[in-house]
Amino acid sequence: MRIAIVGTGLIGASLGLAWRAAGYVVAGCDAEPAALDAAFARGAFSSAVSFDEARSSDVLVLATPIDVVCALLEHLRDGGNRPKVTFDVASLQGPVLRAAQGLPGFVATHPMAGREGHGAASADAHLFEGNPWIYEPGDGEAERQVVHLIEQARGLPVALGAAAHDRAVAVTSHLPQLLAVALAECVGRHLPEPGVRQVVGPGLRGALRLANASWRMWRPLLEELAERDAGLVEELADDLRAIAVGLRAKRMPAVEAAMEAARKVSEDLFRNTK
Repeated sequence: MRIAIVGTGLIGASLGLAWRAAGYVVAGCDAEPAALDAAFARGAFSSAVSFDEARSSDVLVLATPIDVVCALLEHLRDGGNRPKVTFDVASLQGPVLRAAQGLPGFVATHPMAGREGHGAASADAHLFEGNPWIYEPGDGEAERQVVHLIEQARGLPVALGAAAHDRAVAVTSHLPQLLAVALAECVGRHLPEPGVRQVVGPGLRGALRLANASWRMWRPLLEELAERDAGLVEELADDLRAIAVGLRAKRMPAVEAAMEAARKVSEDLFRNTK
């Protein structure tokens, strides 16, 4: 099986490392020569190909920002060579499925994996190990091939429809991202104060991990779910405002109740993701 990956950043290069370790021949394609060079330096790919060459592979993986994924899917309609199986690894499935409508052999997917840092320099063959990897359920050989490759990267295949997936991702991915942005802005205003930098510990570093994000990647995602994301941010702001009111009034039982509820949610999530 010949695999070609378009997009050689963190996710694309990590996929290359994982599948090459499993014995597959994996080619890389990227419009940015520096990104492709960095991926080669990590050993993520056995060769470099153009997009026209990539579309002649058995499996074509689109590991680019979502707007580029949609544009590439349009290119696959032009009557040229077409792979037997195509799938993406974008964070939303709705817009990708609209772009791929009627395209044979396509499966929309989303690996729930990531880490600090950008590009191939941060790539890791174990990035997907033990993590859910969502895919749009269907029926056919393309889906079976995709599930097999997910398993070969040691991900956990999870079938979930696009509408449910995208609404869920707004809560589990977009909301934490926007919270990290707001938290970083607030912390940044206080960094000049004496001692603040000196007492930064693992708690703050962990909370701000998501703040080191790419606007290039996030812009089309936030545009797609703008209304739902805005509603979730407003809901979170109400929760924060209630805590602030309790603190100002020194109503510690109200603050304690919020912390106890938060602890239960945290325990539930950690218990279900072990």
